Amino acid sequence: MLRFVELRLGEGWREEPNAPDPQVSVAASSVNVRFRCFKPIPVNATRPRGILAAFGRSSRKAPWFDEAWGVLTFARCSRWRWDATNEHEWFKEDGNGRYSGIASEWGKFYELIGDDPIRDAVPWEQLAADCAAPRHFLFYFRDETLEFLADDWSFSLDRDA
Repeated sequence: MLRFVELRLGEGWREEPNAPDPQVSVAASSVNVRFRCFKPIPVNATRPRGILAAFGRSSRKAPWFDEAWGVLTFARCSRWRWDATNEHEWFKEDGNGRYSGIASEWGKFYELIGDDPIRDAVPWEQLAADCAAPRHFLFYFRDETLEFLADDWSFSLDRDA
């Protein structure tokens, strides 16, 4: 049975839901996905009210979240794919997303574990031969879906952005 295990990017970071602007680069057997992300800042007891609250800012003009560019790196990646499945397809009853209605939620980063009979039903960008037990990762962004077969993954912030 196929299971979707949600993965956390680390220390509370999440993809930007409205405009993640993902960019993919390949170097040998590593694939990097650079995208906008954010980390919510806990709101304290002096939470702003009124018009300042509507724009997510306090009187000091401090944002309620940190914005950055994150980089997901898939190490020893044998293949990957970029699909145009978006949130509209996800919610359709007869949507085109292969995992619509199976995965817990769109907009999340998952590892798929178990037998997946539809994994190879679509074309992939092949980088190398699959290892004996590749891990299958799936990242639903708002307007696209990225999949990877790789040994491992890591997340870091792009400090040069």
